[in-house]
Amino acid sequence: NRNWFSIARQLAGIGQLVAVDLRNHGDSGHAETMGYIEMANDVAELAASLNHHAINLLGHSMGGKTAMTAALLYPELLDKLVVVDIAPVVYNPKHDQLITALEALPVARLNNRTEASDLLAQDIKDPILRQFLLQNLVRNEQPGFRWRINLDAIRSNYEKLRSFPPELINKQFGGAGLFLTGSQSKYVLPEHHDAIATHFPEAKIVSIDGAGHWVHADKPDVLASEVRRFLMAD
Repeated sequence: NRNWFSIARQLAGIGQLVAVDLRNHGDSGHAETMGYIEMANDVAELAASLNHHAINLLGHSMGGKTAMTAALLYPELLDKLVVVDIAPVVYNPKHDQLITALEALPVARLNNRTEASDLLAQDIKDPILRQFLLQNLVRNEQPGFRWRINLDAIRSNYEKLRSFPPELINKQFGGAGLFLTGSQSKYVLPEHHDAIATHFPEAKIVSIDGAGHWVHADKPDVLASEVRRFLMAD
């Protein structure tokens, strides 16, 4: 959730904000499995533990699929749904190379983040993507670094993560929904709109000009403005 702190600050004042690290990410616990139904259950359990009802849920990419799953499984829990640059569809295994590159990084022998970035640059050319990925690298108590994310679990659950739960095929969320996409991203294409409409018939799709998949980094002010307008609308 560190990537979203700047957006959270811009949304301050419209209600209580809770930034959630999904399992195997950030400061949340590690687990061997991490399907979307499991992670949606995690979100529902967190909301219950905080005694929160009629929540507004926002998620990007994997978090967006988790948010969609939570909306379909627990429609009574949600008021509004915001999904950023992802659709309820099965994607090609485009992240295999990224996972392999992270696994190959000799984190225990690294001296600094610059060295890590230089090594990753051989396989991950995009410096912005490298920066995001390296936010998951933390200094170890001993010399060197370690991954905050659970790479083993992400690798073993990758087929689930690039898919969408087949158990949800006939489920709908009838509440208000907003799908924000990057105009330069290929994650939400016109052929995905039918899948969105099938599961979320009241949702609208808004493309943010000049943004790629990392919409919140490319166009943070525009994204925050769209989310604020949507959440504050009657």
